[in-house]
Amino acid sequence: MVIDDPGEVLAILTDDGCPVPPVPAAAGTGVAWLRAHVVRFSSGTEHRRRRALAEARLARVAPERLRGPEPAVALAEALGLQGIRAAAVAAVAGVYQPWHEPTPEADAAVAELAGACGGAADKDTAATICLLVQAHQATHDLVTTTLRAGTTVAETLRTDPPVRRTRRLRGGRVVEVDLGTQPFGAGAHACPGRAHAIALAENIVAACSHDGTKVAAHRATHPATHPAARPAPAPPADHALRDGQIYRWVGGKVG
Repeated sequence: MVIDDPGEVLAILTDDGCPVPPVPAAAGTGVAWLRAHVVRFSSGTEHRRRRALAEARLARVAPERLRGPEPAVALAEALGLQGIRAAAVAAVAGVYQPWHEPTPEADAAVAELAGACGGAADKDTAATICLLVQAHQATHDLVTTTLRAGTTVAETLRTDPPVRRTRRLRGGRVVEVDLGTQPFGAGAHACPGRAHAIALAENIVAACSHDGTKVAAHRATHPATHPAARPAPAPPADHALRDGQIYRWVGGKVG
């Protein structure tokens, strides 16, 4: 069941009686452990504690400082982290949602990211990895759609946001909630990194020009919770292919 009436969407997102579906407890340093320890899949007191950890990290980063072609890497560097590979973040992001089966590659990527974030499989490490993973695909899709349409980030968020659906429990049933009118969510689970995501996207868009004849298939209209990668053409020599998206770097650099 999909809820798409704007008023009903807002009511569900702001109703503590409609929590995010829980995930099972897990140990180790794989995807299951990450899901069990992040703000995204928690509710109540635990959610508030984990959200405070995420917000404290974001408070250390001025949004305008975020520059670079890889959103997660840019955020990591602004947080003082080195050695974060975009490929590792992408591997985790691809199976982050609970209905995806974790892969050995993704489990290894979580362990790699945990090592780069200090090595301990604890709440602080989980909070940091959570921010990097959730910054990855949505920001890339926001940039791709904006460049493809030749519009602004604000307009894309208004008309074609990258994260289209989320899930909530209502009356004991899982429902899908359309985020077309709430691109950063609302209520307790509203995105804490809204300003950072917008700044990242705007800085990438400003630094890139788009090759309108060689653009990858538009993916941002798909729910971010059900990513569907489509084949992208090989980029010309003066372009860069990143996560299925083609950009031409202006002046050979970003920012």
